[in-house]
Amino acid sequence: KFAIGLDSDDVYATPHTLEKMVAQFYKDNAAMVCGTYVVTDVNLKEMAPGVIDHHEWTPDNGRNNLFHVNGVGGPRAFYTPIYRATNIPNTNYGEDYAMGLAITRNYRMGRVYEVMTCARSWYDNTDANLDILKENANNLYKDRIRTWELKARINKNKNSNKQ
Repeated sequence: KFAIGLDSDDVYATPHTLEKMVAQFYKDNAAMVCGTYVVTDVNLKEMAPGVIDHHEWTPDNGRNNLFHVNGVGGPRAFYTPIYRATNIPNTNYGEDYAMGLAITRNYRMGRVYEVMTCARSWYDNTDANLDILKENANNLYKDRIRTWELKARINKNKNSNKQ
């Protein structure tokens, strides 16, 4: 019924992570749930920037808030019937962000504001010390994802206004 994933270098912070993520689906009647994580070293010692909770994402901010941040957060969890019905690019980068934008076009995203996972970071993992060209390429791709989603939402609004 639900698919819950995290990056390959991350680990659950509590044995109750899955239980809490699933409970949030029911509490919020959400199609997607995103948790909170803490950045740690490989030995699970907290390091800067520490806890990432995306508290800027609230129901009051609405479904467009994800446009203002460069990532969804983690762990990410999806209601599988909606997940399977949502088309996203297959690029090995940014799929979770594209999925989050696409889902929030029509559905609510729930949030868990307590730490669910440890995002381990070390000197040679994929997120560490990106050169400026790679970082710029990643940011350009996220901008393209946002543009595609913005166009989809504009078209949705145009079509709903015709009825």
